[in-house]
Amino acid sequence: MGWIAQQKRLIETASWGDDAATIQQQLISHQKFHSSIQRSHEVDRARDDLLKKGDKGNLYHLEQEWDSLQQMSFGRTQQLQDLQQIIQEMSQEIMWVNGKEEEELMFDWGDKNIDQYIPRKQESYSKLMSALEDKEKDLNKLKAKVDTLLKNNHPASDKIEAYKDTLQTQWSWLLQITKCIDVHLKENAAYNQFFKEANETYSNLQKEHETVRKNFTCDKNTSLEDLLELLRGLEREKEKIMENKRQVSHLVNRSKSIVRLKPRNPEEKSGSTVIVKALCDFKQDHKVICKDNEAILKDNSQRSKWDITGPGGLDMSVPSVCLIVPPPNPLSVSLANKNEQYYEAILSIWNQLYINVKSLIAWQYCLLDIRHINSLTISMLAKMRPEEYRQIMKNLETHFQEFKVSCHGSQMFVDEDKRAMENQFNGAQAHYDRLVVQLPTYSQYYRNTYYKETDSDILISHIICKIYMYSFSFFHLATIISLSIRLQALRNMLESVAQAEDIVKVHEARLTEKETTSLSPSEVEDYMLTLKNIKAELDQKKDILASMEAELAKASHWNGQVDGPFQRCDLMLSKYTDQVSLLSDRWRRLYGQIDTRIQDLQLYQPQLQHYKKTSVSLIDWIDATRKKQDALQATKIDNIQTSHIFILLCFKALNSEIKLRRETVESVLKDNEACVNSIKDYETDLASYTSGLETLLNIPIKRTMLRSPTMDLNQEATQLQTHYMELLTWSGDYYKFLGELLKNMEELKTTATMQSIKSQYNEIVMERDALLMKLKLSESDRDRLQKLEEELSHIKLSLETELRSKQRIQEENERMKRDLGYWKDQYESKQGLIRQCDTDKERLEREKSSLKTEIERLMRELRELEESYKSKLSAIQKELREVTIVRQTMETELKRAKEPPPLDGSTVIFDGVRKSVTANQLLDCGVLDKPTFSQLVKGHKTVPDVSVDKKISLKGTGPIAGVVIEGPKGPGSITGVLCKMTLTEAKRENLLPPDSVGLLLDAQAATGHIIDPKTNKKLTVEEALNQGVIDEEDRERLLAAEAAAVGYSGPGTSKPLSVFEAMKRGLIDKNTALRLLQAQESVGGILDPILSVFLPKDTAIERNLIDDDIYRALNQRPELYLDPESEDGVTYMSMKRRCKVELHTGLLLLPIPEKVDPSKLVFDGVRKPVTAKQLVDCGVLDKPSFKDLEKGKKTVPEVSVDKNVNLKGTGPIAGVIAGSQGKMSLSEAKKKMLLPEDSADLLLEAQAATGHIIDPRTNQKLTVEEACTRGVVDIRDRDKLLAAEAAAVGYKDPRAAKPLSVFEAMKKGIIDRKTGLRLLQAQESVGGILDPNLSVFLPKDTAIKRNLLDENLRQALNQSPECYLDPETEQDATYGALKKRCKTEPHTGLLLLPITEKLDPSTLIFDGVRKPVTAQQLLDCGVLDKPTFNQLMKGEKTVPEVTSEVSVPPSVTSSSSSSSSLLSRPLSPTLTKMTTTRTTTVTSGAVSSLSRDSPDSFRNICSVSISLAAPVETVCEQEPVGAIFDTEALEKISITEAKNRGLVDSITAQRLLEAQACTGGIINPTNGQRFGIKEASRLGIINEDMVALLKPAQKAYIGFEDVKTRKKMSAAEALKEMWLPYEAGMRFMEFQYITGGLYDPEKGCRRSIEDALKMGWLDGRAAQKLQDTHHIKILTCPKSKLKISYKEALDNCMVEEKTGVKMLQASSVSSRGISSPYNVSSAPGSSTGSRSGSRRSSRRSSVDLGSPSSFSSANRHFQTSYTSYTSTK
Repeated sequence: MGWIAQQKRLIETASWGDDAATIQQQLISHQKFHSSIQRSHEVDRARDDLLKKGDKGNLYHLEQEWDSLQQMSFGRTQQLQDLQQIIQEMSQEIMWVNGKEEEELMFDWGDKNIDQYIPRKQESYSKLMSALEDKEKDLNKLKAKVDTLLKNNHPASDKIEAYKDTLQTQWSWLLQITKCIDVHLKENAAYNQFFKEANETYSNLQKEHETVRKNFTCDKNTSLEDLLELLRGLEREKEKIMENKRQVSHLVNRSKSIVRLKPRNPEEKSGSTVIVKALCDFKQDHKVICKDNEAILKDNSQRSKWDITGPGGLDMSVPSVCLIVPPPNPLSVSLANKNEQYYEAILSIWNQLYINVKSLIAWQYCLLDIRHINSLTISMLAKMRPEEYRQIMKNLETHFQEFKVSCHGSQMFVDEDKRAMENQFNGAQAHYDRLVVQLPTYSQYYRNTYYKETDSDILISHIICKIYMYSFSFFHLATIISLSIRLQALRNMLESVAQAEDIVKVHEARLTEKETTSLSPSEVEDYMLTLKNIKAELDQKKDILASMEAELAKASHWNGQVDGPFQRCDLMLSKYTDQVSLLSDRWRRLYGQIDTRIQDLQLYQPQLQHYKKTSVSLIDWIDATRKKQDALQATKIDNIQTSHIFILLCFKALNSEIKLRRETVESVLKDNEACVNSIKDYETDLASYTSGLETLLNIPIKRTMLRSPTMDLNQEATQLQTHYMELLTWSGDYYKFLGELLKNMEELKTTATMQSIKSQYNEIVMERDALLMKLKLSESDRDRLQKLEEELSHIKLSLETELRSKQRIQEENERMKRDLGYWKDQYESKQGLIRQCDTDKERLEREKSSLKTEIERLMRELRELEESYKSKLSAIQKELREVTIVRQTMETELKRAKEPPPLDGSTVIFDGVRKSVTANQLLDCGVLDKPTFSQLVKGHKTVPDVSVDKKISLKGTGPIAGVVIEGPKGPGSITGVLCKMTLTEAKRENLLPPDSVGLLLDAQAATGHIIDPKTNKKLTVEEALNQGVIDEEDRERLLAAEAAAVGYSGPGTSKPLSVFEAMKRGLIDKNTALRLLQAQESVGGILDPILSVFLPKDTAIERNLIDDDIYRALNQRPELYLDPESEDGVTYMSMKRRCKVELHTGLLLLPIPEKVDPSKLVFDGVRKPVTAKQLVDCGVLDKPSFKDLEKGKKTVPEVSVDKNVNLKGTGPIAGVIAGSQGKMSLSEAKKKMLLPEDSADLLLEAQAATGHIIDPRTNQKLTVEEACTRGVVDIRDRDKLLAAEAAAVGYKDPRAAKPLSVFEAMKKGIIDRKTGLRLLQAQESVGGILDPNLSVFLPKDTAIKRNLLDENLRQALNQSPECYLDPETEQDATYGALKKRCKTEPHTGLLLLPITEKLDPSTLIFDGVRKPVTAQQLLDCGVLDKPTFNQLMKGEKTVPEVTSEVSVPPSVTSSSSSSSSLLSRPLSPTLTKMTTTRTTTVTSGAVSSLSRDSPDSFRNICSVSISLAAPVETVCEQEPVGAIFDTEALEKISITEAKNRGLVDSITAQRLLEAQACTGGIINPTNGQRFGIKEASRLGIINEDMVALLKPAQKAYIGFEDVKTRKKMSAAEALKEMWLPYEAGMRFMEFQYITGGLYDPEKGCRRSIEDALKMGWLDGRAAQKLQDTHHIKILTCPKSKLKISYKEALDNCMVEEKTGVKMLQASSVSSRGISSPYNVSSAPGSSTGSRSGSRRSSRRSSVDLGSPSSFSSANRHFQTSYTSYTSTK
């Protein structure tokens, strides 16, 4: 029982996992536990014992406890399973929500490719909301499960609650983000729409400007007709110009509400502070920013999160999707203003052109009138009436006055032209006056004769009139009565028109009185009441308008009743009909304008009231706060400490209060802006109405100088903002001042007594008072300056307003002058009409009286004749009835005779799809019904009429005829049709997939014709081929498809087969048949090839054109065509629905988007741009992404993010971070000796090889030249970094057209293998192998395909060779290992290598013999070794500790024994420099003794005489190292043999042979002779592989041939011309310089450094580098296995006396006890060995065979003669 209780406690106290994996482990563990319980031996033994004892009670109790344990265990299993399931489900949901959140947080809401991402984002947002709706249902179900578990008190309820809360929080946050996305979509769509409309408006204005400038040119040679046409064109053009006015104004208003998107781009640097606004609440730690709060943007370099300074000055990091950069947008405002200015400029150009044309027209009219007057003679004048010739002169005067007025401001006439015209006018006037004076005398006789003839004519006319009048009958009398009624109707109409016109004019004048509104709410209310009263008056007088229209109808009616000899007033009535229509329209415009104004004012009034209320409250607060500031400032401080703290607290509270008022100020400014916008919209509506009235009536309306209330509102807003900022700035500054003052007082309190503090305090108070005075003075100066600025702005604004007003007044003045002339002409013509009317009236009165007399006479005759007429009338009526009967009979017969005979249905022909079809056939197939057929054969309907009704069956609706290319689509964008083309042309231009085009052409052919959309012609396949509409390759396929329309020809039948019959006979497959039939059905029905008409499917079944299977298959709408956009299956009808109908042809054109030119899809590579096509070719970009780019579905920036590793890489090691010194560049760390020189140089070369030198302080990527210019790297490192940079940009080779890659440069010997491997390893660690031609990083497999690597190099890179130097341990390391240790800087992403902070070596001073010496100097001279030096730098050892370790020998004796004993010990660091010259002779006689006493023995060696060379001084020519001395075998061998034995690594061997080749040739070690590399290879001194590597070195001696001058260039000149890599060139020059001077191949001699400088071979820096005593350590000592320079190798050489060959000692084990790092593996091709180009140095000296310490023990075996041994301190 105890055991069971223990197991229960284990179950009860068991823990519950926090994640699914832990719970799974717990579940497995508990299942094992449960199994162990089931097999419990304790329970079995207890049960057996109880059974034996017969203790049934305890047995029963045991069984109950045992069952309880099992149930508890089983229950935990179930609970674990439930917990695991619910945790997994919630984890999945959390991951889903987090995924959506991350996707939205990373989205860039900037302006790049906005027109492309807006529609896609709208679609994705819609999908996201749908997904959220579905997900919400899932979450509700999950919540129900969670609630059930919690309700059932699950033991892990706390874990479930935590997951539930996390999910709920993430879900709520995602919903917040969706609201932000909605705002972004709306604002960005408005942004995109605005800039599209603004740019389109600007383009329209440009076209308008071009049209006005080009089409309306004129001069004095332009004819009058052309000038009049130009004038009419200008007036028409004015209407077009005015159409742009509202759009321009609309854009100006909208520009102020456009958000700013460019500041969202981190590359956009703004000179001013960027304010952002929160779109939702966001909490970070204890910092909160609420919705609509504004903040200052500090850093937006990260796309997902921005650093801001929020409310209260708190720094926060907020997701960028939650922030928006609010209006105004300077770009939108400037663009709108630019359009407005452009519009004004075009209008001024139009005005100038109008003046020019008007002046030329007046000039031409004057010339015509002058010519006419000058051509008049006395006889011509005598035949005219006085009014006629007076009118001629009056016309001249009028035109001359018009000319004088219009030539002002005209560019066509100068003062001379005006004087000439005035002279011509005076001459014509004098001529006219002479004729008028002569006229009375000349025309006396003519006038008498004329009057006699006139009197007789009048008499005759009167008699004829009387005769005619006496012949009037009864019918004329009725006409006269109707004439009188007609005149009365006309009079009534004229009166009603005049009355209505007066009413309209009065109310129009009342509406044009106001040009703006008021800033007083009461005045706005009064004007709204006035408008309502005007509307009520118009309602009362509405019957006048109805009366006018009724009177017009009556007049028209009576005018229509007039016939016979009387005139109708059609022209007059037409004129008044137009006038009535115009008045009705003006009446309706009055109503509309009143309603618009009332609505606008109803919106504006509450805005104004709210603004007035808030602005007055804010102004009062500002005044009160300013007074409070002044009071606090003037407060006298009695108690220094308490009073000062009290004032400080008061100012702190005041400052906080002022900051809190920022939102109030911004709210008032927003209200101000809302009022300004409302007023501007209202003024625009009023101006539009007035302008429309001017245009409608062609009468200028007098305007006053408009003083807009917006000016006052803008001034108020400026003052409010200025006063608030003054308060905020002053309070903040003074608060800081008080804080500093309090701090100073506290300091004074701790350092001096209470009295000195008081005196100092008084001084501070005086200083404070002086500062306050300065502040007041500066404040007054600032106020005065602000007032001056405000006055200046007001003056500018008033000047601009006056200028516009003057321009408008000038335009109105000119218009009034023109109108005055026009009205003068109208007045004179009206006067003539009035005189004519008076004359006509008198004549009519006379006629009326005579008619009255005549009417009375006729009335008498009428009564007399009435009776006779009655009798005659009855007789006539009888005859008329008889005539009517006869007439009806004749009409019936005539009608029967005219009716055509019934037609034969077989002769009625219709035009089918491809051939004619008869009416009988159409009746048989059901296209025509019987009633229509009957009407057709009877002639009641024609074939064209019926063809229109049956067009679908006869011709169909038409297939897809072609494609139309549309411009880019965007939100609110106007899709412009660019061009239409045939399907074949679209295929040729790669706008449509070939498969899709083929299917669409098949559909055309199967429905009857191939269509040419450009000519709207229907062609057969052969015709289309001949005209180039289709390609030859499509001919056979299209002929097969055309058979679906004309019929297939089958074996054994002459009848054309339908598609269905051809399918049944196996001529075509079912899929093809369905596809062709679907096209036919979409066009009009199943095409019968025999009848050539489209039939419904039911009829087609009856006519055996399809069967039930085909019918059902077509009804299922199979997707048998290819969508050209998605390249998915689609039905033909769905593609037709997407088509656009061309209006003038009716053709169906499939719209396809304009594809982007692949050459314009340019990505930003490492060092240069790279096209998308190039990225596809090299495998970086896949084809689906490329197609998305072409179609505009993806943008270059979006793809660039995905391909960032290939395009930019992950970045090299950018710099270092050293403790408290922070981050710094590699060069800076090298200068401060925080990095070893070798390590820093290698890391800098890695930067250059991966594309750029990086400045970690500014996060800028620079070229080597730029880095040198800006001081980021040392100028002395320029050449070697340029050589490394060639790995990124390519190595130059005069024989190669393209830059060479690292691999190609290695093959050509430009760089060695070790250097290439090191640079390639850096590139691979950053992103891949860098292609210098494409400037992108590529994987190694791709690099091999593009000849950037070979298999050997790949294997070498895969082995991760340690090519770099760890700056901490100074051990070899891979570049990747160094990168892994780097820390990533969060805001820049730069990789910074952490290093230990070190001491400055110049501060580590030792006591020398006579003067102090630094640790650096001791290291340079070899006294200190590098490990000890590093321990000093890191602070691990002190100067005294090192001093005690270093022992300096007091003296060095010259005796051999003392020297031997001294040097036999390990060398101690010393300040002494030794120079030795010694000669050792080795004879074969000593072999036996050597074999007894020496550990080594001589084998196979002849007598050799060896001299140990003195240190090389570069004074005379020296021999290079010519052989290797094997100290183990004691024999001289060649360098190649030494490399094969593993004594020398391959790089050192190559360097030693290069030194031989560049100084005269390869040395034969047996005799010291020199040979060329080919001859040396033939003799076996070097192998074939080495020949190619030594060619550049040999050219350094024999000369590089200049391809132009054929001159042989030295190594220095070749390096200068970039024919040699920097490293190789400097190495060859160093070999030559050390061995005697730079070699001149042209002269065959050596040159000193001075000569090289004079000849321009070197610059000062290169010369200094060659002369530097610290030569680069490019060799590995074959004996000590330490790094040495070539100079040190020469110093350590032994010289063979017989041949003079210098030998370098070598052994398999170093003199320091270090095993050889290169043995067999150092053979050619091995990746191990020394690191090329590394300058890692060990300043520990090495002991060789020639040193006394080595030979001291061998003196007893060798005959040794030392020529001299000198020691120099």
